Amino acid sequence: MTQQDNKSINLEDRIRSIELRLSNVESALALNDQVGLSYRPDEPHGVESSSLAGKAREDGKGFESRIGGVGLALLGNLVLLFAVIFFTEYVILLGYRLLSVVVGVVSVGTIILISNYFKKSNPNLSIILFTGGQVILFYEVLRMHFFTATPLIPNKSIVIVMLLLIVTIQIYLSVQKKSQISGFLGIIFILFTGILSDTTHVMLPLVTIAAIGASFLFYMYNWNYLLLVSVLLVYAAFFMWLFGNPIMNHPMEIIGEHNYGYIYLFALGGCLSLLALIRKHDGSIDDILIGIIILNGVFFSLFLSFISTKFFRESYVLPFSVITVCCLSYSVILKSLSDWKFASAFYVLYGFLAMSISLYGMIGIPIVYLLLSVQSLIVVAMALWFKNRLIIVMNSVLFVAILIIYLLSSKQVDGVDFSFALVPLVSARIINWQKARLNIKTDLIRNAYLITGFFMVLYALYRSLPSQFVTLSWTVAALVYFLLSILLNNKKYRYMALGTMISAAIYLFIVDLARIDVVYRVLAFLFLAIVSIGISIYYNTRIKGSAHEH
Repeated sequence: MTQQDNKSINLEDRIRSIELRLSNVESALALNDQVGLSYRPDEPHGVESSSLAGKAREDGKGFESRIGGVGLALLGNLVLLFAVIFFTEYVILLGYRLLSVVVGVVSVGTIILISNYFKKSNPNLSIILFTGGQVILFYEVLRMHFFTATPLIPNKSIVIVMLLLIVTIQIYLSVQKKSQISGFLGIIFILFTGILSDTTHVMLPLVTIAAIGASFLFYMYNWNYLLLVSVLLVYAAFFMWLFGNPIMNHPMEIIGEHNYGYIYLFALGGCLSLLALIRKHDGSIDDILIGIIILNGVFFSLFLSFISTKFFRESYVLPFSVITVCCLSYSVILKSLSDWKFASAFYVLYGFLAMSISLYGMIGIPIVYLLLSVQSLIVVAMALWFKNRLIIVMNSVLFVAILIIYLLSSKQVDGVDFSFALVPLVSARIINWQKARLNIKTDLIRNAYLITGFFMVLYALYRSLPSQFVTLSWTVAALVYFLLSILLNNKKYRYMALGTMISAAIYLFIVDLARIDVVYRVLAFLFLAIVSIGISIYYNTRIKGSAHEH
């Protein structure tokens, strides 16, 4: 075979190879066309870019749809609502009172018919129109008697019953349709009906029923927003009652007679407290329940303080004793039925806070502080039983707050001083002894108790003893701390002993040298010197060689 023939064969092979590669490229391009992809040299990530762009277009369309479809529907419904109201008011001004009602009812019927027409094709518009129709109906009925100089129905009770019928239908529809909007509207209607009644034993029962209804709807459908807003609204309605119901043109001031309305405040607080029992084990509704429990506690306490100050200034011990028993009993129930530590801790602390107020009413100051300090130990024991660290934390805050109030605003009594000195030391010891049970991983709370006890021991000894014995007593306290550190093998008591020794030395040189007799001065110096040297010897012989400390 000639050289030319060989070149011809090689050229044919290369052409076939090129054709094969072109065929593969064409196949690949055809596959890309089938899945809707395209390749662009200037866009290496063309697929992802296209996807993101499409998503952006969808988001834009979604926002536009919400504004155009829902926003404009709300705006149109609001305008329609005011149009109907203004027109019926215009008819009333012309002197046709009955005709205005007919116009209002016909308008409501027309709106509901239109709502049903759009039920399938435009459900959002249908719901909005139906809600607007209900509002107009409620308004037209209440205008038959209220806020008019010429009521169509002079008997207020008849109109209240009609409004309650509308409320009943509203709540029924909210349950049937599982509509949070309808439920929310029903709560507003029932509260406003109660305010319109302007009677304690109609208004407050309706307020309580509204709280029960909101709690029920939350239990059935987890309507968080409805429950949260309802709590604010029911207490706002209670505020209206307590301050004379100014919506009904009464002066805004605390009512002159309670007419046993405070009973409904207890019913409100109890109803909303029961929500803690419906907590889910997965903790999915903990946040909303914590908010409701705290709001309920704050508003209940606020209005109870108003009522107690106004009507029970001399007889508040009984209601606060009842609160104490109810809260502590409820905390035990929560502890036995649930592992949710927040709720049981909240009601334990609220119960003991109510107990503090009851003790103050029975005993008065300053002796009540003695019982309050001892009560702190009872709370610590309760925390151990509940295995609840939160109770310990909050109790320490309350203890310090009560101590500060005592020191700033009350006459000091020796027994009370020593109780405030010993209780934190005992509490710290109990916490250290049972910290595994309480799952306490830091010494922050215990240190706070020890620091409080340290200063109160110095203060109690300073206040209770003659001036010439202060240094001696502080030195004895330091010796006791040091002995405790040996017995308990605990370095914190050594720190307290050192701090007390330093305090005694400072007091001796600054105060005793200029004030006490020579005999007491010599005794103080000798005793302080002996104890100081003894502790120093112990440090040199024992502490340095010890490798194990708690």
